[in-house]
Amino acid sequence: MSNNCPCTIKETMVSSIKVVYLENELLRASILVGKGADVFELIYKPLQIDVLLKTNKGLAVFDNRNLSEQRLKMYSELYAGGWQDCLPHRARYEHIDITQETGGIAATLPWEYEITQNNAEAASILCFVQLPDIPLYIEKSFTLKRGDSHLYIGIRIRNQGSSAVKFTWTQHPAFGGQFLDENVTIEVPDCVAFHPRSYDRAFKDDLARFEEPIDRITLPSGNTRNIQEVMPKNSNEQFFIVLKNIREPWAKLINHKKGVGVLLKWQLDAFPYIRYWSNNVSTMYTIGIEPSNDAFSSFDDSLEHGTFRELQPNEEYATMLQCEIFDTERLKGAKVL
Repeated sequence: MSNNCPCTIKETMVSSIKVVYLENELLRASILVGKGADVFELIYKPLQIDVLLKTNKGLAVFDNRNLSEQRLKMYSELYAGGWQDCLPHRARYEHIDITQETGGIAATLPWEYEITQNNAEAASILCFVQLPDIPLYIEKSFTLKRGDSHLYIGIRIRNQGSSAVKFTWTQHPAFGGQFLDENVTIEVPDCVAFHPRSYDRAFKDDLARFEEPIDRITLPSGNTRNIQEVMPKNSNEQFFIVLKNIREPWAKLINHKKGVGVLLKWQLDAFPYIRYWSNNVSTMYTIGIEPSNDAFSSFDDSLEHGTFRELQPNEEYATMLQCEIFDTERLKGAKVL
């Protein structure tokens, strides 16, 4: 399609997965309605750059897999890249526990959807699913608007069960592809880095002992790193931390050589933390910037420290996110919010 086309929607099948493409003059977004309502591609059309990670096999990992009959065990089984909604990441409902090994149910199965707007001014779909195991009903809208380089995402959750649901919730966008290299810098609001994998509940009243400044975190190797910088491909580095004490809900990644950036914004009430991970080994080169309501690795720790959401029977919760792709000259000198 032309870079100057107004808003359009295209529906197709790729490797057994139903895909809906939303497009305007600036962006092309592919939504995997047949698998989790994932955002699989987010392409900035003026430069033909997809900012999201793709694994080597991409959607081919789903060849001959019918997710309606055999859903994934967890959100990252048969991982293809892109942006998943890990909802719930972990959860407790009556006698049922959702753990790391079974988490991200929303991203493991097909969703239903309907086209809500399809004209020159906007392209929008509404996706919806009733989760198995945990009685959460989810609606998720995706919208592109004419002449606008934002992808708008709205999410509504309702507890359809007879008891309260306690859950953690993480957005899981992985950035990579043509966008990511050592010329990328990462900007986040004032915050501190917390090491959940080093956390010891014996020191639950002294979380500061597991915190460090973001410009000199300690890696498992003992080396220190500034997480606002991206290491070159194949530098054989992996780490995971949580950014906390955030007062403004945004994160920005800029490739200064290619002149393109990503600005992710959300609502702080929904996601007061950023789960940040880096993986630049030979098989995967990516940065994960994940708005989340959870700071811990263990759900028991999340419950103890209150980093979870609880919905009572018939209670609803709604929030919104925006992801903007921009050229650096246009945003130069502009305020983030």
